[in-house]
Amino acid sequence: MIAIVLTSVLIASPGTSRTDLVDADAAYRDGLEARAEAAKARPHFLHAAELYEAAWDSGTRSPAVARNMAQARYLAGDLGACIRDYRRGLKVFPHDPNLRAGLAFVRDQVPYPHAGDLADAARPRDLGTSLDRLPVSFVQLTWIAVAVAAVGWLTLARAWVSARGGVALVGGAMVISAAAGGGWLWWEDGRQRAHWGKPTAVVVSASDLRTGNSDEYPRRLDARLPAGAELKILGERGGWLHVELASGPVGWVPKDHTTEAP
Repeated sequence: MIAIVLTSVLIASPGTSRTDLVDADAAYRDGLEARAEAAKARPHFLHAAELYEAAWDSGTRSPAVARNMAQARYLAGDLGACIRDYRRGLKVFPHDPNLRAGLAFVRDQVPYPHAGDLADAARPRDLGTSLDRLPVSFVQLTWIAVAVAAVGWLTLARAWVSARGGVALVGGAMVISAAAGGGWLWWEDGRQRAHWGKPTAVVVSASDLRTGNSDEYPRRLDARLPAGAELKILGERGGWLHVELASGPVGWVPKDHTTEAP
């Protein structure tokens, strides 16, 4: 079980070519060099984001690729696609602290109103985990569990050879502890992956939340949903998405005002 947890966290499908990444890095650097003039820098960042996305879609996946893809979107001025790409990365690497920190930063840039019915209704609420309070990462904990299990089995083997009951008790306790820790890590990993894997739409251009799938229906909320707002997808009809906000309000938004986080 512990080995499977470790494998699911560390292994990502390698791409068949690194060309997109090399070109993406070059475009990103060009954007940084032109950053003093936003109009000149943004096309470079947009090109870099598209190349990072091509590399990601071809199977070259790592936390660094996801972070660069999202950051390039942010510097290109596309806040909605930036949040989508951070969510993409967290779906595959749900415990990466840099992806979590990056998503938290860009979420703070979403222009939610300071007051009104939208102020608290749309702000995302991530799944809490006790791992956030620990000084070590998920991957480090997994390696610790593997090491404890290995030492425990070696201790049991030594006890079997030497016929020493006390040593066997120590080894058995280590193996049981490692198995329990590995089971908890497996459960926590599955819980986080399920959370980040939920069908989600991210608003890319400000949109009203309406009570039905047409502009003829009244607005559900007073304020418009800003670019970057994250919505749980409940269904789709006639070019509109049926969505739910973080605190529960349900309504409809035009699909072409959103991008979906796979």
